[in-house]
Order: sequence, then C-alpha cells, then structure tokens
Amino acid sequence: MKKAKISSLILFLINMLGFGFIGFFFGYLFTVNESFGKFLIDMVFAVMIAGLAMLLHIIIHETGHLIFGLMTGYKFNSFRILNIMWQKDSDGKIRSYRFSLAGTGGQCIMSPPEIQDGKMPFFLYNIGGVAMNLCLSVLFTVIYFIFKGNPYFDFVCLSFIALGLSMGLANGIPLPEITNDGRNIIELSKSEKAVKAFYTQMQAIVMIQKGIRIKDFPSEWFEMPTDEDLKNVICCIMAVFVCDKLFDEGKYPEAQSAIDTILQKETAIDNVHKQLLKVNALFCELTGEKNKSKIENYLDDDLQSFMKAMQDYPSVIRTQYAYEMLYKNDIQAAQKQADLFEKIALKYPYKVEIKAERECMALAAQIFAD
Repeated sequence: MKKAKISSLILFLINMLGFGFIGFFFGYLFTVNESFGKFLIDMVFAVMIAGLAMLLHIIIHETGHLIFGLMTGYKFNSFRILNIMWQKDSDGKIRSYRFSLAGTGGQCIMSPPEIQDGKMPFFLYNIGGVAMNLCLSVLFTVIYFIFKGNPYFDFVCLSFIALGLSMGLANGIPLPEITNDGRNIIELSKSEKAVKAFYTQMQAIVMIQKGIRIKDFPSEWFEMPTDEDLKNVICCIMAVFVCDKLFDEGKYPEAQSAIDTILQKETAIDNVHKQLLKVNALFCELTGEKNKSKIENYLDDDLQSFMKAMQDYPSVIRTQYAYEMLYKNDIQAAQKQADLFEKIALKYPYKVEIKAERECMALAAQIFAD
C-alpha cells in the first residue's frame, strides 16, 4: 500500500510537471509589460494550446500502440480517444460508440497473436505509445530551434515538447504497483503467468465484442491467482475475472465473498477495478441481506466519488438503481437511473454487458415488488 501511494504521488508529479513548464513558459513569453486585455487574450490562447497539445499527445500515444501492434501481429479491435470509441464489431464493420473509463484519456485494444512456447510479442505494442510521444516532442524541439523567435509560435512548440515528455515519462517509467506501459513490459518480461494473463485479458475484450458473456468464457481462464500473483499488476486482474464470472452467473453470495476476500488482501489491482468490484459487492448486498453497516462500508467516500465520476457506466447505474429502489425506497430516483441506463445503452459498445445489466435491474425490481 505504501509503495502504491508513493508511486501515485510520483505519477501525479510527473503529470503536473508538463503543465508546470507550460505555466513557466507562459510567464516567460507573455506577461512582461502587458495590458490586462492582452494578458487575458494570451491566457485564453495558452489554455487552448495546452488543451490541443494534450489531446494530440493522447491521439498519438494510442496511435503508437496501434501501429506497433499491427507491426507485430496484433489485430485491431477498438480505438478510443476521450469518450469517442471506434470498434470493429463481430460483423467486421467499424462503428463509433460512446465509452469512457475513469483515469484514462484513451485506449487502443488489440487482439494479440497466439502464445508460442510461453511467449508472444509484447514489447513494441506496449512501448509504441511512449515512443510516439517522445518522437513528437523531439520533432517539435527541432522545429523550435529552427524557427524560434515569435512568442506564440515558441509557446506552441514548448507546450508540445513539455506535455510529450510528461506523458512519455508517466507511461514509460515502471513504477511499483502502477499499471502503465513500462510496468507491463517489466512484468511480461519476468513471468509466463503474466504473459498468459495479458493474452487472456486482451482476448476477453474480443469475446465481449462478439457478444459472449463472461460466464461463458473458457473455464480454464478462471483460476484465482495466488497471493503472490495478486501483487503482479497483470496477473492480479485474473482475480477480477473470477469475481465477475461468479457475479454474471448470478452466484451473488459467492461473488460477494470472493470480492470481500480480495479487497482485504494486499494486491496490485488498480483503483478502477477495485471500485468496480465494490460496485458489484454493493449490488450483492442490496439484493441480498441489505445489512446497513455493510452497505455503508462498501459505499465509502472513495466509492461515492468513483460512482459520481463513472455515473454513465452501466454497472454503476445498475447498482445506483438498486440502491435507490431497495435501500432508499425512492422510486422516482430509481426511475431516473433506469432512464439514464436506456440512454447510455443506445451508444454503449458492449451490448452483451447491457443485456447482463438489464437482468440485474430486473432482479432488483422483482425483489422490490415482492
């Protein structure tokens, strides 16, 4: 836990470093003997350029994964920037959807080649995003030194350089207990278990895109990691798979027990997956014994903040629906969640998940009616 907090702090400082340099560049280039009106114009310009540079670096980062993945035998599945996602559906057509995940600006999902002798290519796919960020920074460095002189042009170049270095370092430095490209490379280099887990996670997304529910995934995928493997940032996700399978099978007491056990252990499971596990555990309790202390224990400040940030995520809506109906007895609030669910379902990429969540919401409604 201490390592995770230190790594999170370092990651935060790296991310802020780029914007800190942008602030310094702004002060250096624009604020000397300026009128207030010109200062405001320059400030708007600076904010727009910083936002544009950040967006371009997210695009170039995910494009790097795509290009280097295709070079090493990976197949395209989906490409997301912010909440706009392009996905290759089961009929082979690429369609656009709306999807976002807290803590991520984008994502490129690809299907890896088969494992042979315990190995598969992973270095180029994982390093591709970092490489592209750094290459773009180098390009703008060259452009800056060739054409520098105009403060607006200089600020554009320096912003792209700073944010490229910041994003490259944040994703490339293998910090302990932090899931990023650099850590993936280190873990995949050390362990065949990690290679198998990485392959399984990527293939799982492909199966979901094809309309296959997690309860119908190959049974050999669902082996609970050892306590030691739970400390591996790649292997630990297989524990989430086991819990999700139990939940999708409707075995709520078993799923809740498994989640509670995992949450009490020292693991490398990232915060997003931890909070999603708690979302499922909360639903299990709401549709089960409805123990007040357990519900309040799950619904701590961290989970409340997460559910607010992920309020458009189907499993979060489903659990909020059950909470309003079964715990608060607020039918109007529950109906608002049901309406939101239907709105989100229209553009959500994983239709099989929508089907599963509908079943959960129907269960909650039936329990309320009884």
